[in-house]
Amino acid sequence: MTIQTLTRSSLPNYQTPISSSTQQRSQTKIESNSVKQLSKSYQAIQQLKYLHLEAEINVLLQELQTMKQNNQIES
Repeated sequence: MTIQTLTRSSLPNYQTPISSSTQQRSQTKIESNSVKQLSKSYQAIQQLKYLHLEAEINVLLQELQTMKQNNQIES
């Protein structure tokens, strides 16, 4: 009776479906997190643009009111 010591190099190099499936899930999770972060970033940028436009509208309305008041005083 002989005893054979098994080493990693003596085993066939198989990639098990579990390992492959785990890698795919990890990749999907990473991609999902990236999409979520990108979506949050996009939403923040859009919100910032909206606030900027809103502020610009307020400034223009104030200028219009000032012009109307100046015209009333001159008339």
